Amino acid sequence: MNENDIRPNTFLIGAQKSATTSLYNWIAQHPDVCGPESIKDYPFFIKEELYEKGIESLKEEYIKEGYSKQKIVLQGSVQYMFFEESIDRIYSFDPNSKLILVLRNPVDRAISAYNYFKKLNIETLSFPKAIAEEEFRLKGDLRTICDLTYISHGYYFKQLSNIYKKFSKEQVLVLFFDDVNNNPDETTKEVFKFLEVSEDFKPNYKRLNVTGSVRFKVLQNLIFNKSKTKKILVDTIIDPLIPLHKRTKLRWWFKEWNTKKENINKDVLYTSEREELKLQFREDIEKLENLLRVDLSHWK
Repeated sequence: MNENDIRPNTFLIGAQKSATTSLYNWIAQHPDVCGPESIKDYPFFIKEELYEKGIESLKEEYIKEGYSKQKIVLQGSVQYMFFEESIDRIYSFDPNSKLILVLRNPVDRAISAYNYFKKLNIETLSFPKAIAEEEFRLKGDLRTICDLTYISHGYYFKQLSNIYKKFSKEQVLVLFFDDVNNNPDETTKEVFKFLEVSEDFKPNYKRLNVTGSVRFKVLQNLIFNKSKTKKILVDTIIDPLIPLHKRTKLRWWFKEWNTKKENINKDVLYTSEREELKLQFREDIEKLENLLRVDLSHWK
């Protein structure tokens, strides 16, 4: 493969708030992998305006990342597994693609996502009210659907069933959040084996995109708040002048710098909602157990 024919062949497709940012970084460190940080969560196969640019629009990002004919060309978005159309598009692009995904206890994932978007000041409602608004939000704009629908993202059986309509199980590596968190060395070896690259390489296991809490809320709001003025500024000045890879590095640097790495005790948060959600997810979890032939009783 030369620079004129750089095409991603491996996709990290989700799930949201399941340590995918850290995992992407660990995989990308491998010498046989080219995985630009700038397109880790670049929704190429979801957003029409990006998809219409064609895959050639990503080539520059791989070159800037130091593409040198690596076997694995990595791209990803935590939203890919959530949208059936994005899976269809990946398949149309390359039916031989390999897909990697990480599943997390859907109740923990929902609460983590809520806390994350609350921290970014994107979420304005309480958790119970946000859950009650889910059906309405699913009819909203793309950003609302992606970021503020906490329950729907946890129906993994439905999402995996859509994936398996297109891709064989041999093309899909399903990992679990607890393994990524607690056994990163074994998890990355499993990934490297799946990708058919050397399993001996050991990356730097830095953890990224931890929810934590905000150091300076005023700065956080200034950067991440939605407003018409900010959109005009971004669309007309920032995006045209600052390349994607630099914008991404600046954004990730700010989020990491402005986040206190402290764990929220999930056991004392949203107790009644947690029990209700366990019941709500039970049927989907049981179907997922049969599909993957795994024991997920600790989720129930």
